[in-house]
Amino acid sequence: MTAFSPAKAREAVERALPEAIYFLQELVRVPSLLGNEEPAQAIVEERLRGLGFEVRSVEPVAEALAEHPDSGIPLVSYEGRRCLVGTIGGGGGRSLLLNGHVDVVSEEPADRWTKAPYGGEIEGGRLYGRGACDMKGGIAAMLLAVEAALSAGDLPGHLVYQSVIEEECGGNGALAACLAGPLADGVVIAEPTNGSMDLVSPGVIWARITLEGSSRHASHADEGSNPIETAFSVTSALHELEASLNEKQEPEFAGVERPYLLNVGALHAGDWPSMTPGRAELDVRLGFPIRMDPAEAQSLLAAAVERADGGARVEFRGFRARGYAFEPNTPLVRLLSECHEEVRGSTLRAEPARATTDLRFFEAGQAVCYGPTGEGLHGVDEWVDLESIAETASVLALLIRRWGEG
Repeated sequence: MTAFSPAKAREAVERALPEAIYFLQELVRVPSLLGNEEPAQAIVEERLRGLGFEVRSVEPVAEALAEHPDSGIPLVSYEGRRCLVGTIGGGGGRSLLLNGHVDVVSEEPADRWTKAPYGGEIEGGRLYGRGACDMKGGIAAMLLAVEAALSAGDLPGHLVYQSVIEEECGGNGALAACLAGPLADGVVIAEPTNGSMDLVSPGVIWARITLEGSSRHASHADEGSNPIETAFSVTSALHELEASLNEKQEPEFAGVERPYLLNVGALHAGDWPSMTPGRAELDVRLGFPIRMDPAEAQSLLAAAVERADGGARVEFRGFRARGYAFEPNTPLVRLLSECHEEVRGSTLRAEPARATTDLRFFEAGQAVCYGPTGEGLHGVDEWVDLESIAETASVLALLIRRWGEG
């Protein structure tokens, strides 16, 4: 057994924690929205190099990724956008890959936040800001764990760090990083898991549905169809599809109510109260069973839209993600559970998620999501608990050394 004990891991974490929190504040203060991830990647790259990683850039290539069945459908160009792959350690032990995404969703509605969305403000042991929980807090925890593990000397195994883009809208960043390599014997993604771990996720697809109408004066609104009102019919049809998908749940989601969810994320139409709009665009997200292929889910969605409005156009974009279910009794999960129990004094339990993560790209091996605690992800006043960052880092520091020695 390693001489690097839980107490030594926590001591090393505590020494480096102030700088890790400062790093997290810097990262949260960068609005790394889709297409604007580079300033955040530069901060992560500086941190990786400071820890001794050799770092190279990987720029996704849309044409090459499109040939891969698990790729997302890009929303914007990849020009000037990159992922980072860092490597450190050369021991003969088992290798470990840590993965984190720097991209965040918008702060909408910004006027309802009580903290500055990109302020990185600390209050009551919580750090607030868009991305603090999902998942910049996890990035800070993983790199703090690496620093703590290095305090005990050279790493016994090879360590890979992937800093990726587009986790929030398709996963092509992680896919590009995986295709570029290197991969590893085990994978940890520090998505916020609130004291549990995530091994299970449904599939997810996105679609844009365009509904056509005939523009006319409001005094003639009763003479034709209104695409906004048609959107309500389409939404109802999609909720019927959602209900049918949830009629028979998979065993991995036992006890989870409605694991496959429909979400209407955006509706764009019209610009004048006294005018019937000529077009409406509806952006939706649909979850579907693990054992269903994304193409089948797309066909079901298109058919539901067709039933509601035969003239609607459906464009698939962003996510076309398979569901995943990782084995809960692998050596990696067992070791992580042991480290968690030693540091945090509680049993580590798996909680299935109703959202997807980049974990699906590692299904050929041993992988798990395990990260800090927080709330408000994709919502108002998002925060991450700073003590949970220290605890997560302590657990992962133990895991890094013990996994490599194994």
